[in-house]
Amino acid sequence: MSENPAADSLEAQVRSADKLLAMPQVVFEVARLLEDDNASAAQIAASLSQDPGLVALVLRIANSPAYAPARTVDSVERAITMLGRDALQRLVVASAITRATASVPDQERLPLEVFWRHSAYCAVIARQLAIRLLPRQVGGIFLAGLLHDLGKLLLFTQSPESAHRAFLSSLDASDGLSPHAAERAQLGFDHAQLGGALAEHWGLPELLVDCLAGHHQPMQAPERNRTAVMLVHLANTGAHLAEIDSRDWADAPPVDPAVWEALHLDPGVLLTAVEEAQHEVLAVQGFCDPTHEPVS
Repeated sequence: MSENPAADSLEAQVRSADKLLAMPQVVFEVARLLEDDNASAAQIAASLSQDPGLVALVLRIANSPAYAPARTVDSVERAITMLGRDALQRLVVASAITRATASVPDQERLPLEVFWRHSAYCAVIARQLAIRLLPRQVGGIFLAGLLHDLGKLLLFTQSPESAHRAFLSSLDASDGLSPHAAERAQLGFDHAQLGGALAEHWGLPELLVDCLAGHHQPMQAPERNRTAVMLVHLANTGAHLAEIDSRDWADAPPVDPAVWEALHLDPGVLLTAVEEAQHEVLAVQGFCDPTHEPVS
């Protein structure tokens, strides 16, 4: 049994996470404006200006070597034009969520450093696959990869004993349960469902909601974003391989065989992405550590 069944309901977890992460409302306003083709750079800049930390981040990135501006970028509007809406959305949402997780209490079973390393690998691999298969959605899929396990972080923070019991159950060969199936058996929902529910509660784009909720069961994802969900599903497996420098499929969560067929993708493509990610992943630390320059 759970240590506190009432606190472990999906709805209660979302409410608790909302308070725990304390996401600033401006993030959602900016994300919505960036999705609106009719919103002007001035409107986006006005919304961003409500959060000095986000303004500083945007200006720092616009003036970074990655963009090598001819002259100093000293206005948010010019920074928006230079960065582009796709990159800006990634930066704003990822920065806000990673800043918010800094307030998550320390817990030894899923340290933040370990969580964000896996997330960074997943983001980089998802981006590489998206360049090949969904080039118009690269930014959103990168962000989905970065945030795909947000529900797992929340579970291990808010219901650590239940989450750990589920993890141990998944290691028991006699149970034959995958980690997310073990979570459902223990809690009635899994970390993917929790992440998707929180993203929906926050009003984040449907792409993020679908990828967070469906990355372990991609063929059940809504058709509108199923291909993107499949890419994050693949990237999650690739991230596990990259973390331990393995190319043995047995060392990572299994890929749904239907995904390879649906995408007409050779498994070697994922292994190549893993190889490339091991060289690129340090650039993503900027999302998770303000002392590093974020990826452009």
